Amino acid sequence: MSVATSGHGAPEQVGPKALITQFTDPMMGLSWECEPTLRRVETHFPGAVDFDTAMGLLVRDVSDFMTPAERTLDAAAGIRAYNARLADIYREEEPLAGMPINMEGFSLFSPARRSSLPLNLAYEAVRLIAPGQAERFLYRLRFATVVECRPTTATEELVEVVRACGLDISTFLAAFDGPAARAALRASLERRAALGIRGLPAFMISYGDTRMLLGGVCDYDALAAALERVSGGRLHPAAVSPTTTAVDQLLAAHPLLSDVEIGAALDLSGPDQARDLATPLLDAGRARLLQAPRGWFIERV
Repeated sequence: MSVATSGHGAPEQVGPKALITQFTDPMMGLSWECEPTLRRVETHFPGAVDFDTAMGLLVRDVSDFMTPAERTLDAAAGIRAYNARLADIYREEEPLAGMPINMEGFSLFSPARRSSLPLNLAYEAVRLIAPGQAERFLYRLRFATVVECRPTTATEELVEVVRACGLDISTFLAAFDGPAARAALRASLERRAALGIRGLPAFMISYGDTRMLLGGVCDYDALAAALERVSGGRLHPAAVSPTTTAVDQLLAAHPLLSDVEIGAALDLSGPDQARDLATPLLDAGRARLLQAPRGWFIERV
């Protein structure tokens, strides 16, 4: 396999690529906490791995996840109680990787918004109208849900995320309300069922005709080992160079990034080192800082 130089200081592998497909739901805090691991795979296997996402529709109806006590309450009170319990679950997931989660005033579900279906359809709609923007949209949708704590099951909130991504709103709404997005989601759910995936998230690692399915939250070591195994040892991690140029390259691919992701991608010791590398980009006006509870993000401008 020939190599080329990547901006992260590691040789970029040129040849057959592996594919990591994550089965998930945009509302999932567990998948949000997987982002640093995916950034690290990206920089340590430069040019060797593509990433994809398949929707899994976690919440078809909120009542499926409510306790018997919550169901005995009137609809508004019961869902408020469920939202409060769900917020606690999100908070418990934050230490997995340290990706900031803010549950202040959390109200993802309501009597009129009982499912995560709108989030799944929104992803499929963006994938239809702007395939190259789908993963960036998904990241911003998660950011809106768990960091900005916005009720993204509401169409007007989805529109704001679409606007933040610079996509045409009328084109999005036509796809969001149309049959093609529902057909794409149905195909994704059928694929999940055919693979026997019961819990989310799950990761399918593919290389040629070889596949491996990993369930749950995968750490970097597990994904790196899976990549080496499915490729028969052809794919292996490379060292990275922690530089401002490397941060800039990350931002080119991911215009919104947390300090935790920068640290994971470049093998840094903590947020202070990430801030030091990002500061020249901030000072030059090429990025802006966004504070978050227990962390920060930089956004490309």
